[in-house]
Amino acid sequence: MEENSMRGGQTRIVRTATLGRELGESHELLVTIYGASLGSKTDLLPGREKLTIGRDPAADISLEDDSVSRMHCQFLRTESGWTIEDLGSTNGTYVSGVSVQAAPLRDGELVKVGSTIFKYLSSSNVEAAYHEEIYRMAIFDGLTQIHNRRYFEEFAEREIARSQRHGRPVSLLLFDVDHFKGINDRHGHLTGDYVLRELAVVVRNRVRREELFARYAGDEFVIVLPESAVDDAAKFGEHIRQRVNEAQFVFEQQSIKVSVSMGVAEISKEITTPTMLVSSADAALYRAKERGRNCVAR
Repeated sequence: MEENSMRGGQTRIVRTATLGRELGESHELLVTIYGASLGSKTDLLPGREKLTIGRDPAADISLEDDSVSRMHCQFLRTESGWTIEDLGSTNGTYVSGVSVQAAPLRDGELVKVGSTIFKYLSSSNVEAAYHEEIYRMAIFDGLTQIHNRRYFEEFAEREIARSQRHGRPVSLLLFDVDHFKGINDRHGHLTGDYVLRELAVVVRNRVRREELFARYAGDEFVIVLPESAVDDAAKFGEHIRQRVNEAQFVFEQQSIKVSVSMGVAEISKEITTPTMLVSSADAALYRAKERGRNCVAR
């Protein structure tokens, strides 16, 4: 059986066979976890030896993306499993954040081609792994691998309701990358994506299990701090700001200076919903920018 997928008008999977699944054969697959055609899958069935990705309509997975070369990369079946090989692309092929010329693939690895990220699945029950990945996409951001806005809104709703029942504080940090558009304009969108991914790594190690760190939109991030009043939240925000400011961001041998501006807000009698909390933190973030950026305001 042949399956064609066309979502968002940008990604066209020319051929995705499903016969192996019908026969119960084991196989591997690629899942699009970030970019156009989010959630689509391409089966790497027994008998298939190669799959190409590029901007050319003749590619097996065709991506309408200026950062993707006409024939960008290919997947090849070997005796030990699938490997990926860059085809001399302009912007490179990345496996788990590292530029590669050729590399073997392991279960769960992320392959970035232009602005699209694929996840390679090869577990013993690949269909179950696929459906688990679809669930993950509902609550996690594909680029940064932290929670997304949808999960943040649900989490904040629960924490605010709990706070109102028990009279406990909840604070929110809202921050974005200073001059992020300039980073994209000077270094390109691939560098911008790297900055967001690396920023997430720098911050998430400082967030406790009962707290929440999520990508809100674009280069905006939020941290929900249950049991923290605004003064303690501001101190924590300053710690995060310093940590980002001191971190080394180096992509393709280019050093990128990264800093963040941050707004802090706390629930109150006047601020009783996630939307109101974000709005209050956003107003504080605007004050941080007025003060020259790379600072925390409330």
